[in-house]
Amino acid sequence: MSESLKKQVNDLKEFTLPYYKLKELQRTGWLEKLNIENSESVASHTLLMIVILLFLTSKYSFSSKKKLKLIQMILIHDLAESIIGDITPETLNSAKKKEMEDEAFGFIINNLPPNNLKKDLLKVWKEYNEHSSFDSKLVHIIDKMEMLLQADFYFWNRQNIQLSQIAPFKRSVSNFVDKDEYKSDSDISCDLQINEIKKLTEIKEILAYLCK
Repeated sequence: MSESLKKQVNDLKEFTLPYYKLKELQRTGWLEKLNIENSESVASHTLLMIVILLFLTSKYSFSSKKKLKLIQMILIHDLAESIIGDITPETLNSAKKKEMEDEAFGFIINNLPPNNLKKDLLKVWKEYNEHSSFDSKLVHIIDKMEMLLQADFYFWNRQNIQLSQIAPFKRSVSNFVDKDEYKSDSDISCDLQINEIKKLTEIKEILAYLCK
């Protein structure tokens, strides 16, 4: 094997390693609140978010460039958990969790060879966490949407799952929906366009319905 080919293989292994870890990392909320064996992994959650995005593209015409960016954002939004684990809001305050995620994500990215992809992922990570652009807001909505769809799946397809057990997940998303950060004209300071606000509002209506 040539040195060039060997380097490509090593780079591939380095890039995919965190995702293999996410395939084996179960989502903490299902373990703690539903006590489900063989529950959803973080990687499974990420996959279904991309599936939901695919569904939404059947109604909203996103450019190929935007689709790629949204997929990138979904693929990295939980990447730090490959190092710090899936931490629930009840166990750690959001500021400390954010600090740990930034440090873990930085460690992962710094191990990648310098190239355009590395720069793109750093930029997308920053945008996702600022939660002000259309893309970041949409991915946050899809994140919540997947969780509620998974909760419904468990309720209907696993034995002995009670409505009271999935109620905390619905309440947390209901609180997210009620914030409605882009409802009024005074909230358009985040550079969202009117048509983007309309799309987000429509998609959030799906989220609100799932909370019932």
